Amino acid sequence: MPERPSAGDEGSDGSRRLSARGAASVTLILVAVVAAVAGGATLYLRQEIVRSSAFADRSVAALRQPAVQQVVAREIVVQLIETGQPDLVAARPVLQSAVQAVVASAPFGEVARIAAEHGHRLLFSRTARNVAFDVADAGTVLSSALRTLAPKLAREIPAQAKTVLLALRQRSFAAESLRFAERIRLWGTVLPILALAALALAVVVAPDRRTAITRSGIAFGAAGVVAAIALELFRVYVIDHSYGTAELTNADVRGAVGGLWDAYLGDLMTWILGLTALAWIVAAASASLLAPYSGTAGLGRRRILARRPATAAGRAIRAAVALVAGLVVILNPALALRVLAVVGGAVLVYVGIGELLTAVAPAQPRTPTARPRLRRRLLMVTAVLGAVVIGTGIAFALGGRAPNVRAGPVLTCNGYAQLCARRLDQVVFAGTHNAMSAADSPGWYIANQDRAIGTQLEAGIRAFKISTHYGIQDAAGHVRTDIKAEGSRVNRVAEKLTPQARDALQRLGQALGVGSLNGTHDLFLCHTLCELGATRMVDFLGVIRQFLVLNPGQVVILFDEDYVAERDLQKAFKRSGLFPYLATLQPGRPLPTLGELIRSRHNVLVFAQTRPDSAYKWDMDGFSWIQDTPLGAVKPAQFTCRLNRGSKTNPLLMMNNWADIFPPRPKPNVPLVQRSFILARARQCLAQRGRYPNLILTDFYNRGDVVGAVRELNGLGAERPASVVALGPVP
Repeated sequence: MPERPSAGDEGSDGSRRLSARGAASVTLILVAVVAAVAGGATLYLRQEIVRSSAFADRSVAALRQPAVQQVVAREIVVQLIETGQPDLVAARPVLQSAVQAVVASAPFGEVARIAAEHGHRLLFSRTARNVAFDVADAGTVLSSALRTLAPKLAREIPAQAKTVLLALRQRSFAAESLRFAERIRLWGTVLPILALAALALAVVVAPDRRTAITRSGIAFGAAGVVAAIALELFRVYVIDHSYGTAELTNADVRGAVGGLWDAYLGDLMTWILGLTALAWIVAAASASLLAPYSGTAGLGRRRILARRPATAAGRAIRAAVALVAGLVVILNPALALRVLAVVGGAVLVYVGIGELLTAVAPAQPRTPTARPRLRRRLLMVTAVLGAVVIGTGIAFALGGRAPNVRAGPVLTCNGYAQLCARRLDQVVFAGTHNAMSAADSPGWYIANQDRAIGTQLEAGIRAFKISTHYGIQDAAGHVRTDIKAEGSRVNRVAEKLTPQARDALQRLGQALGVGSLNGTHDLFLCHTLCELGATRMVDFLGVIRQFLVLNPGQVVILFDEDYVAERDLQKAFKRSGLFPYLATLQPGRPLPTLGELIRSRHNVLVFAQTRPDSAYKWDMDGFSWIQDTPLGAVKPAQFTCRLNRGSKTNPLLMMNNWADIFPPRPKPNVPLVQRSFILARARQCLAQRGRYPNLILTDFYNRGDVVGAVRELNGLGAERPASVVALGPVP
């Protein structure tokens, strides 16, 4: 006689249905899952963030992250320069290296711990007062270390200079953090207890307690997978939507945010994955004891992707899910791989544990009508969870940026619709001299700019004076000028040396440990000598390409003081991906408009200072197209608009507008980058040359309002340009 199912589990048609107790059990399991997810997060925050000692420990751990150390060191150096000697910016890389060594030291870690404890009391204690904590409060750790590491620089820093690590005021965001902490303390206690109570009750009221345990394990395991994916998606979102300001690039800020996330919240992922694995163990153990089990056979029988849904609605849903998943993979393949790894890992853990338990504990027979209905319900729950995960993934992915997808139709040119119909010689471009030589760029000991190329582009700079050299980079990252490779095209310093003296210079550089002649040969952007600072040309050009992909309605001009062969320049442009963007002007024809250049997608113009080979049409002879103003001026009164190089009939005028001193310093350049001076000098050019300048090259452009002056010269008044899409992390 066949075994009879329990009352309420079978209807008149013989199909198995959930009883009232079964429905109550499932509901309680769902309540337990939600409470466990929320409670686990709040419990973690309570124990690891709101608790003072744990917060201080994690703050010190965060400071051990190289990206965080770099940002902290940079901020300290900027404060020292601003409160000390602004012209120290020329030696900022040396100063930053010394400060970063201090930040990485154990004494500074104690400084950070004290600062974290002060800040924690203000943020999470109602009795705390305002906090303003600086390095001097910890026994002048920084200044004493600087005297050891860089004594000459330390002497130039005023004794009264302070570097603030922490400045908080109780009645600002601290009020919100107090309320947050109180909620965390409450829910971090209540929700885990509620989850355990609901789970226990779900098992007690279930008509089949073993089934309830299996359901609970699967539900908690699936929730853990979803929580892990959601946490990773949120991490990616937070990092991708962190942007640099002023002296910090996007890459700097995102690296530091990633380091802080790992220090404060990294163990939360460990919690989630550990509990998820435990849930799968419980699910696999109970399933293997309840019925004959084979995870691999079960997966093989389902063939979800191969089986076509019977209804049109099912097919439409499957198509939508496939499209969404495909977009996630295209827009963010690295994130898609991480999500797939988490899901695949959970499936493998479930299958592996189930098979192992089946092998050591033979399954017990079970009512044959119990499994099919349960499998269908579990399959439905899995499908819903998968849709939620994929939907969340596409929402986060679309919330970020697609670095290799062109933007929409071009409506403006260099930010303004009015410029699209103007020829090149009717537009003024804001520019930088020695654009690659930036204090924000690693390895530059002599800097003409504060900001790196990516920040310059985002600020509105569109003309870049660069200098290309052959260099040799050793394993430590040091770059040497390859004077022999440059041959007759030597720079203005090397050309004054005899061949014997050039060889001696390279031997001296190697003896001083500046770099080795054994290394990777490549093209670098250097100012006079690569030993003073170097940026790999392909990296520099790659940033411009990335910017133009995100912002196709822009025209960029490069003026190259070149000391390398054109065939090698062309290889560098091709390797960077910028070569297809290069334009070629036609002698004897009117210059193209900005709109024509942008629509043709040849919106990068390259001019060479040295007369180029006619075989490379894109590398245009700079002083056949451009005329410029004299060099050598230092003080504002010394600048004129007399003809220097090129012919007065050349269509473009380049205004050299920087203090021609070595090493470059901000102080003499500050008056030159003010809007009033640039406008006055442009009017001087109009009076002397009968035209406004087209390219205005400056040092330390951000110390004034170069872009604002250019906007006024273009007749755009106070109109703001169309916003640009910010760059992602750059080299």
